[in-house]
Amino acid sequence: MSKLLYTREIEDELMIQFIIMYALMGADEPLAYADLLSVVQDNCEINFNDLQLGLDNLVKTGHVSIKRPNDMLSIYDLTQKGRYVIEFFYTQIPLIIREPIDNSIKSMYLEKRRSEAVRSWIDPINEKEFNTECSLYNDDKLMLMSLRLYAGSRDEAERVAEHFKKHSAQIYGGILNFFDENSFEEKTSDKENN
Repeated sequence: MSKLLYTREIEDELMIQFIIMYALMGADEPLAYADLLSVVQDNCEINFNDLQLGLDNLVKTGHVSIKRPNDMLSIYDLTQKGRYVIEFFYTQIPLIIREPIDNSIKSMYLEKRRSEAVRSWIDPINEKEFNTECSLYNDDKLMLMSLRLYAGSRDEAERVAEHFKKHSAQIYGGILNFFDENSFEEKTSDKENN
């Protein structure tokens, strides 16, 4: 359990609903009831009854959906209506509340996010020509890099895709280094001197 940064009890019904929707918006997938409670109550001082009333109200108004695969499990997800509302109003939630929720969700999905951070696939142009699509994401699901490379043959496209998967950090660092003016000027002058 993490230390609460915002220790005042939150009693405002609308704020509680915003916090619930914010937590659901940040999750990588629908949240089981226990996970939703953990993300919200470990990071906010909210009375359990107030939290439950807010969640029930969001389901009734169609901002949150609930699925019950069995008697013991309830899974909550943000609907399109809820997503529209929270994308517009999330700034009403103080940053001191949003940051711990974000960190809690990030730690919940960290291993999964890291396993999906490097992506590459082959995109056919025609029967004999192929591109390789490559992308790299950070732990916050922010795209760091996206490349589309003409590879020619399918074999070359597959080779480029595999190479990117194995060496994405070095490729990313090399590209950043290439755009560093000082580094670029040093490499250019080294070539001219040789």
